[in-house]
Amino acid sequence: MSYRDGPRRVRLSEWAHREGIARITAYRMLQRGILPVPTEQSPTGRWYVLLPPERLGKTVIYTRATPGPGQIESINRQVAALSEWAADRHRTVFTVVREIADPARHRLSRLERLLADPEITEILIDNPAVVGSGRLSLLTAALAPQGRAIVANSHKP
Repeated sequence: MSYRDGPRRVRLSEWAHREGIARITAYRMLQRGILPVPTEQSPTGRWYVLLPPERLGKTVIYTRATPGPGQIESINRQVAALSEWAADRHRTVFTVVREIADPARHRLSRLERLLADPEITEILIDNPAVVGSGRLSLLTAALAPQGRAIVANSHKP
């Protein structure tokens, strides 16, 4: 695929700067195979991130708390952190979805609806535990072929 015919390319370090992570962290993610974007290496050895065409879908914030004392405070804290994170990255949030459930015992019906909606291209979550233990990598892998993503806010204060 040539540069003109394919997706737009940016250097790995430039992509890392745009996403708010250190370039060495991005390189380590690349080496471990957990970089959330497609890449290619030039014949000279430089790594490039292949940027998809402008997203036409919707970005949503998904928050979840376990039932009990402090659930409202937890939800509000997640919404505030994710709204700030999205604004810092120039993402326009379509809606905020709140759910009170224990993923070990209850279905996450609101998350299921978000995952089933093809117009939603990006789901922002506060941390991987929001979707349940061990599920983030599965959801990420399932959404990737569709050009969709679930993104965990990994930058905690």
